[in-house]
Amino acid sequence: MDKKTAFAIGFFLLSLIILFMAYEGAPEKVAGPKFQTPAPKTLEIGGINFTFAVGYFEDNASQEINLPDKVSVHVLNKSQKSFKQNEILLLDIAVFKLDGGIDLNDLNDGTYENKSINGVEGIFKSDEATTSAGLVKNSHPRYYFNYLKGDKLVMIQCDNLRTIEEMLS
Repeated sequence: MDKKTAFAIGFFLLSLIILFMAYEGAPEKVAGPKFQTPAPKTLEIGGINFTFAVGYFEDNASQEINLPDKVSVHVLNKSQKSFKQNEILLLDIAVFKLDGGIDLNDLNDGTYENKSINGVEGIFKSDEATTSAGLVKNSHPRYYFNYLKGDKLVMIQCDNLRTIEEMLS
């Protein structure tokens, strides 16, 4: 084997080793396409663990989830996180620690229906949402699911029903 061939093979192997090491040590969102998605992960919000589907990135510009006055007087603490997928699809989760004394029907403004998702009893509704990315407007359903877990009220807003179903499985 001549020197040029040995050098080419050595250079190729060294390049593969460096590439493999860079890939293994890469952060969750590596430089690349804008819509590259992280792996599913579990995150604690207000003392409750939620497993998020692939593709949701934390969004610092969260929407404020408001409560009716008769419920808000029972709130001791609030934790909320917002996530986006592909700059369009939204996932908001808010967990309210309550002093007790509320019923889910206190949140129902007449647009919710009782529903069980994977054994979790709550109230559910869907609305039409319009989001825009640049000049493109997108109309799609937005799903709302609220439930009680111990002394906590969990409110989920998401543009993908399957995401809610996977979180509650």
